[in-house]
Amino acid sequence: LPNLGLALIIFVAARIISIWAARVLRRTLQSRGHDQELIVLVQLIARWGILAIGFVWALEQIAPGRFGTLLAGLGVAGFTIGFALQDVAKNFIAGLLILLLQPFRIGDGIEIGDVSGEVLAINLRSTEIRAVDGRYVIIPNADVFSSTIINYTRTPRRRIAIPIGVSYDSDLDR
Repeated sequence: LPNLGLALIIFVAARIISIWAARVLRRTLQSRGHDQELIVLVQLIARWGILAIGFVWALEQIAPGRFGTLLAGLGVAGFTIGFALQDVAKNFIAGLLILLLQPFRIGDGIEIGDVSGEVLAINLRSTEIRAVDGRYVIIPNADVFSSTIINYTRTPRRRIAIPIGVSYDSDLDR
C-alpha cells in the first residue's frame, strides 16, 4: 500500500510538472516569435515525455524490478523500429529544426540546391515550393536542412552580374 501511494504521488507530480513545463515552453516560444504549430508540437512532446517518465517511474514503485525487463524489450523494439524508419525520423528531426531555426518562412523566395521559388508550406516531413517556372516541388526536410539555403526575401537589395562581351576592335570610349 505505501508503494501504491508513492506511485500515485509520483504520477500526480509528473502531471503537474508536465503542465507547468508546457506553459513555460509556450511563453518562451511565443516571446521569441515562433510559429503556433511549432509551439503546440513542442508542448505535446514535452508533456507526453514527462508523463511517460512519471508513469514508468510510478510503475517501478508498484512492482520494483519487473518493469526493467519490459523497458529493455521496449528499447530493443524501439531501436529496431527506429532503424527501419530512419529516413522518416531524419526528415522529422530536420523539420523540427527548420521550424525552430526558421531559415525561411512561408511566402519567402528561396533557392535550395537547383530549385528556386516561393515557399508554400513547411511540414514536419517536407517543404513545398512553387518553383519559378511554375512547378510544384516537394523537398524532404533532410535534404533542405543539409543543403545550402539562399533566402532572397531577407535581402532587400541584390547585385546581379551580367557579363557583356565587347569585340577587341571596338572603341571602348564610345
